[in-house]
Amino acid sequence: MPEIIYPEDYNDDDKAIYDDLISRGEALIGKKIKSKDRFLLDLAAKITINNMKNYSNNLSDKEIEALKERHKEAAAAGIIETPPDLFYSQLQAGWVHPLSIPPEEYYKRQQEQLQEEMESNLKIE
Repeated sequence: MPEIIYPEDYNDDDKAIYDDLISRGEALIGKKIKSKDRFLLDLAAKITINNMKNYSNNLSDKEIEALKERHKEAAAAGIIETPPDLFYSQLQAGWVHPLSIPPEEYYKRQQEQLQEEMESNLKIE
């Protein structure tokens, strides 16, 4: 199983609950779950923890139904597309999505890149 990246606002109790929910889900499903579908367990665990913390998206039932209807219409019209094959080949080639990097590390990389650009601009002048 890949390294687990917890949401930033999770404390130790939330992480323990998350790990427990994932292990229970894997035990219930067993070997039937495909590795590419494992994200569903992650999503379910995070939704459960958000419900326990009383987090809400502040959408009414009417708004949720309207969103579901728009989604069905878009799917029927063929507007919803899967990512191109290039996206999946980049994932397999070791490409790292920016959101998979901790914010601190991403910020550090951005600052280093800006510093290099500033230095190169100074050399040109």
